[in-house]
Amino acid sequence: MAVNKLNLKFNKYNSHVNIKGSRNILSRNVEGNWATIFKGQGMEFTGYRNYNPTDDASIIDWKASLRNKELLVREFEEFKNFNVFFFLDTSNSMLYTTGDKFKAEFGAEVLYSLFEEASFAGDAVGMATFNTKITSKIMPAFGKGMRYRFINVLSNTENYGGERDFRKSMLELYAMLPEKSIIILISDFLGLPEDWSKYIDLFSSRHYVMGIMIRDKRDRELSIKGQFAVKDPNSTETLIFDAENFSKQYEELSKQDEEKVQRVFKKVKSDCLVLENEISEPRVPVRRFFTKMSQVNS
Repeated sequence: MAVNKLNLKFNKYNSHVNIKGSRNILSRNVEGNWATIFKGQGMEFTGYRNYNPTDDASIIDWKASLRNKELLVREFEEFKNFNVFFFLDTSNSMLYTTGDKFKAEFGAEVLYSLFEEASFAGDAVGMATFNTKITSKIMPAFGKGMRYRFINVLSNTENYGGERDFRKSMLELYAMLPEKSIIILISDFLGLPEDWSKYIDLFSSRHYVMGIMIRDKRDRELSIKGQFAVKDPNSTETLIFDAENFSKQYEELSKQDEEKVQRVFKKVKSDCLVLENEISEPRVPVRRFFTKMSQVNS
């Protein structure tokens, strides 16, 4: 499927989401501790201690000192920065919408929003797009120029469309990222091979991997009536069916499929956020997602 024009608005979600995570959330898979998933200034408040005469008086917390009737200072701990890598599915399956924005376009906007958050935190950030193989890549790096590189890749219509080979693409990424990284896989997770979960297991042995599942409303429910001919975007198979007769079963199977994907990530002590491509404010569920992860892993 060829794409001639993209509907992308990268400034739409620019304000920082300030999502904090557990300081130990990545300790099993990544060297050191990542204090916050998108950690602002890379510092985490660890508690109070008594003021020492050799301390700078400017670090005294006067409110806490008045409450406890003794001089107290706040203590912060600085943590190591990490590579954050986004892996965006831009195959034909992601070029579908019942609204104004393809799943791939919505995924690209969410990716860019999180890229800004991670780069603001001081982490090296990279990304790749894939279909049957990796079609574009930006290796993790720092600097203002990364913003323009991300926009150029995500805005390039040549990076969208084509069949999908999940196995090959994941193995290419695994060989490409020798250093331990935080990998955020963005896809609709539809039509994957039966053994796709073993590649998540493979990555979790070296990296910390989490998912963002982008679904269209039609992926989740059949709010239509009549007979239709539908074609699988990942094959040549066509099926004629009566929508009304299968609507309830369709919704149940869709829910089961989403839960199955989430179980794959939970197995490796991670999770997968589900987003619809037409929600107006993705920062809200994204914030809840990372808050939940921090609570589960703390």
